Amino acid sequence: MRSPVRSARRPPLLAAAFFLAVLLVAGIRSVPAASRSGKPIPKTLRVEARWGREKNRESYRAGLERSIVEALAADRCFAAVISEGTGDLWLDVLVNVLETEEEYASSESILPGQPVEPMLLAARATVDLDYWLLPEGRDEPEIHAGHLFREFVREPQGPGDAAEERAFREILADASRWVARDLCEGRSSLARKVDTALAASPEPTPGTVQQPPQESPKP
Repeated sequence: MRSPVRSARRPPLLAAAFFLAVLLVAGIRSVPAASRSGKPIPKTLRVEARWGREKNRESYRAGLERSIVEALAADRCFAAVISEGTGDLWLDVLVNVLETEEEYASSESILPGQPVEPMLLAARATVDLDYWLLPEGRDEPEIHAGHLFREFVREPQGPGDAAEERAFREILADASRWVARDLCEGRSSLARKVDTALAASPEPTPGTVQQPPQESPKP
């Protein structure tokens, strides 16, 4: 580490070159962020989070859904992001696992004379989900798909610290950011896929009979 005296004696030319290099590096680093931005896709996206086989609290599911909506709205990737009603696009989020658990000190680790009340060692939050971007009301064509697994472990920071709630809030925010980043990072490519998917004619529902086109009456 350079001493303050040596730093002060740096030649002016070298200092200027160093300052220019810092500016160039900062400019280079800003390019990827700028390339990810752009005009919102002019479509309304509806987000729906639903349980898979392992259901948990309804507040967990609703919290995840709301967090994803907020993250996508903040990224301004779509013209609007909603959780109710009907949109142009549908983000179907299958929540395989969304749970929290607490780890307490075992009876063997409690020394004689310590309080009988169990001591919280750590809180764990886990999320595992799959998601698909589709035209509203249709199961195909699939525009984009992804899978996400995240797990946080948080230790209590002091007596009365709600470590479990803190871990849960953090994992919701983290999972939502990952989903939003995955969808919005390649915005131009995604916009082209959206246009192609919405232009495609939906497949007929099984069991229905397509009517032949009506001929115009002859004069």
